[in-house]
Amino acid sequence: MAFENHDSPLYFRVAREAAQIEREGDYRRAAKVWVKACRLSRNTKNQAWSENRSDFCIAQIAREKFKEGVSHALTT
Repeated sequence: MAFENHDSPLYFRVAREAAQIEREGDYRRAAKVWVKACRLSRNTKNQAWSENRSDFCIAQIAREKFKEGVSHALTT
């Protein structure tokens, strides 16, 4: 069976789910789902993409925490 870009349909389903969660701003959950997509992928480019998206989501979590800290410091 041939798959689009030589990857599994399950990878594409989970990657679409991760992208939707990321768009909703739930970066913690999105990072976990991107990791799951990476594990399901059989294509090294898709694996790298999924890892990069997961890393981006983790960085967004850190940015949000930093913004909260700065905002709190400015109001006190």
